[in-house]
Amino acid sequence: MTEYSRTHRGRRPKSFDPDNYCIVVLYLFCLLILFSDLGGAALFEPDEGRNAEVAREILLLNDWVTPHYDFIPRLDKPIFFFGLVALSFKFFEPSEWSARLPSVLAALGCLSLTYVLARSMFGRWAALWSVLILITSVEFFALSRIVILDMTLTLFLSLSLACFWFGQLAAGRRKRALFLLMYAAMGVATLIKGPVGFMLPAAVIFFYLLFSRKWIVLREMELPLGVPVFLLAVASWYVAVELRNPGYLHHFLWEENVARFATTQFKRSEPWYYFFLILAGGFFPWTALLPTTIGNLSKRSVDGAHLFLILWIALPFIGFSLSASKLPHYILPVYPPLAMIVAATVAKAFTDSSAKISWVLSLPATTFFLLAFVPALLIIWPEFLPDQIQTHVHAAFPRTPIPLAAGLLVTLLLGLVAMKRELWRKQLCLYAATAVGFALFIRVAEPIVTTVSLNRSSKQLAEKAALVIRAGDQLVLYERYLSSLPFYLNIQQPIWVVWSGTKSKVLGSDYIAKKRPEPAFGYGKVLYTYEEFADLWLASNTRLVAFVDDDAFDGLEVTGGASRRLLQVGDTSVVTNR
Repeated sequence: MTEYSRTHRGRRPKSFDPDNYCIVVLYLFCLLILFSDLGGAALFEPDEGRNAEVAREILLLNDWVTPHYDFIPRLDKPIFFFGLVALSFKFFEPSEWSARLPSVLAALGCLSLTYVLARSMFGRWAALWSVLILITSVEFFALSRIVILDMTLTLFLSLSLACFWFGQLAAGRRKRALFLLMYAAMGVATLIKGPVGFMLPAAVIFFYLLFSRKWIVLREMELPLGVPVFLLAVASWYVAVELRNPGYLHHFLWEENVARFATTQFKRSEPWYYFFLILAGGFFPWTALLPTTIGNLSKRSVDGAHLFLILWIALPFIGFSLSASKLPHYILPVYPPLAMIVAATVAKAFTDSSAKISWVLSLPATTFFLLAFVPALLIIWPEFLPDQIQTHVHAAFPRTPIPLAAGLLVTLLLGLVAMKRELWRKQLCLYAATAVGFALFIRVAEPIVTTVSLNRSSKQLAEKAALVIRAGDQLVLYERYLSSLPFYLNIQQPIWVVWSGTKSKVLGSDYIAKKRPEPAFGYGKVLYTYEEFADLWLASNTRLVAFVDDDAFDGLEVTGGASRRLLQVGDTSVVTNR
């Protein structure tokens, strides 16, 4: 008998654990969906182009305290998120892919936290459904692949609340570690987007303790040590930026937070029901399951996990609805708890023997298949579309996508078999069908989004303009704000910006328009009024190359100097004074 046989004699092989395989398959699915063609679309204006350029200039100026845009301090938002994008650029070179990487990683973090929380609260199947519901929700998926602060903010808000939930259930050193991590997560969230980073989780925790009557938890929350941890995390940047830019804290706390919440000066006011509409569209197609979920909740006493998740949804939703400034991405933090509550309802429908499985549960899967199948048919046979739309279809799909057509045919046949045998009543079959349907939808949508992005970005303009720009030329943005142009031109010096001098925003920034901060050390003036620029256009010894809207071209002509159009892309002309 061999030594191996003697050593392992009598041992039983480990039993098959489907949980581990399900988690691995689900994680691979999330990776595939989130990273698929991540760098295919151009940077959308204004947010993606601007945020990517702010991050690029962190490396260019080697300034990790003051964010700059077009070499001007831009302090509308803290630097933490831009620093993450800058690190991505440092490791992978500036590109659309690396610019979006921090948002994708933050989305993966949110999905992981959602799984762990839902597994603890409602069990394995609820956790699996939570992740699938979250990643296939329209707004969550879209914002997970955009260069924007909110996904990273949602990750750290979720981390702080998850740490609280597990901390109040833990004991000993683990309890202390979880609560200290909670304070650190709140601090990082505050570094991403200001006071909302601690106010939202603090409100959820307070009202949870109030309604559950668990005030004793306050004595366990390590407040004497946790508050200094939070302040240390926050002060690491806020103090440094105030020292370099005196008056910043007053502007940021008052203008960017209090005034944004209480007044309409930012011109982003919407009716009180605005976020109801955003949620209905953003949580699509799972919105169809909300009435069933609400009905199930109304039949039971709400406490424990359900209370915590309801507060996590309701308080941010109410808070942002009361705000005078509203934008669609503000309510992103409510999607993880909303996915968990809906997932608990779906899982219960399959595991509760007394529950009747409703056809409503199959609506999301059916929706994804239709969203993939109908456009695919029009892509394969675009002759049925108007001529103008056919042009865009041919641009997105220059050749007939044979693999896509074959895949859809196979999927259609399998779908018919599934409907005939009512396989949608089996949880695993419905889960797999939902995932496959969404993957097909994304596969069809990606080329369309890539084509559309070229009309919402300055990428093509920059590529063509680079052919006529010479070394030593001074670039000018005349009235129009092209946020991604500096990024795609890879500028090494400021682009002059010509504006009225009286608008509330310039370069998309309230801070720059109001404070008129000096450019980074060693760089000359950037902002010019129309009158100042008219003199420069006539007298400058340097060749000026201006990007001008067709509507504003006449204004440039009245300077009286000779101008020559170098090229035109869309409604933007590139002209020079020589």
